[in-house]
Amino acid sequence: MADKRQSTSFIGHTATYAVGNIARWLVGFAMLPVYTRLLSPAEYGVIGLLTFALAFFEPLFGARLIHAVPKFYFDAAEGLERRAVIWTAVAVTGVVSLASMTALILFRRVGAELLFGDNLYSLALGVFAVNLVTQPLENAGMMFLRLRSRSRLFLGVSMGKLVLQIALNLFLVVYLRVGVLGVVLSSVISSTVIGIALLIYTATQESPQFDWAMARRMINYCWPLWLSGLAGLYIGSSSAMYLRVLRSLSDVGLLELGLRFATALTLLVWTPFSQHWQPMSFQYYKEKDGKWRFQIAFAVSAFVMFAAGLGISIFSQPVIQLMAAKTFAPAAVLVPILTLGFVVNNLVSFFNFSFMVTAQTKVASLCQYAIGLVITVAYVVLIPRFGIVGAAWGQCIAFLFGFFLIWRLSRRYFDPGFDLKPVALFTAIGVITYAGANLLFPGRTIAVDLLVKSFFYLIAVGVMMVITLRSVKASHADALNSLPWPLHRLGRITQGRTPRL
Repeated sequence: MADKRQSTSFIGHTATYAVGNIARWLVGFAMLPVYTRLLSPAEYGVIGLLTFALAFFEPLFGARLIHAVPKFYFDAAEGLERRAVIWTAVAVTGVVSLASMTALILFRRVGAELLFGDNLYSLALGVFAVNLVTQPLENAGMMFLRLRSRSRLFLGVSMGKLVLQIALNLFLVVYLRVGVLGVVLSSVISSTVIGIALLIYTATQESPQFDWAMARRMINYCWPLWLSGLAGLYIGSSSAMYLRVLRSLSDVGLLELGLRFATALTLLVWTPFSQHWQPMSFQYYKEKDGKWRFQIAFAVSAFVMFAAGLGISIFSQPVIQLMAAKTFAPAAVLVPILTLGFVVNNLVSFFNFSFMVTAQTKVASLCQYAIGLVITVAYVVLIPRFGIVGAAWGQCIAFLFGFFLIWRLSRRYFDPGFDLKPVALFTAIGVITYAGANLLFPGRTIAVDLLVKSFFYLIAVGVMMVITLRSVKASHADALNSLPWPLHRLGRITQGRTPRL
């Protein structure tokens, strides 16, 4: 009964986190017809490069101790020591990020030349630099809510930011027609408001407490993660820079639209799960027989990720055809390639936990640099010949390489016994289903197209679900009892047992 209550609680928290992410994605998705008509593919590419620049500077010059908070928080005693963990991370990160923001603002023209090839968007880069300070503060506040399992408040904050940012986008981009600068201003203003509000709330719950010794331990733990973060950023975002240099800003814009669909998988599926799983995994690690929890979480996550990823891949082409301007149509071919890469890359987090919990963060960093080398070779070889398709395949190949590399190395430090056979089966099912759904009845109408794709998709998901339930049963004899009733009932049917009426 205790396991069932924990499972229900876990699902409840995850579902609450998911609601906010789904709402945010749906509103942004609904704005696609507006943005793709008010912004050119090149301007879409500029926004992507600005996001890349922010993500580059944050781990390089912003001491992101937030990564260390879950481990140190649960290792610490209640009260004063846990308070010191939170506020020490906030203080060090805030000071270093403030210095980084100042430097980027002062050298924004040089940065714009390097990033875009001219200084036309130097003002946008300077304004966007403010997020170097506000986003870490916002992330720290959100981490505090997750540590306390306050998922409903987390949802309320997420929805508040959503409403604010959409309102600003409508006013600045649609009404005032400010273009790229309007998108930047809406991001900065909303992040600033939410970051300050969360900082005040955290202070009312846990009075500020700084500990120099704690800061040193957290920095020693985190510095390899900063290097790993840089490599991870290069792997995940450098395609935009390669396309800008080797092709054009318009190609960057098409890639960004493809990524908007592919990264929906991370936003809607993986992020809600990881927001609750990340801090709780350290707690499960301490359980005497907690490995089965990791196995089941991996199996179920893989099923949900592949099922959602297949849906995004199959239906993205008609959606882009209906919602986006014609100049963005070539982005549809990128979605399935990018989505496969993001599926396996998100699952790698299960393997990276072995490095985190055993403080082997240097190994995690070395893995990221090995993947970075692979992706560099892939981009240099594929982008000049295949353009945006080459960029998508380069990233996907690197993510697949990283998946197997990190899986092999992580087992040396903590091996929960993950079963990769379902992942291989899901991949094969996805490829066959995507090919069948797109090649059958060529030249069909949109209505027939959606009907055929829905049929293929539902069959594939059903097969993947059966595979998942068998994997869950193999991990823990009574694990099916902790699943929601429909899955519990189906699991018993697939095991050859007759369910009780």
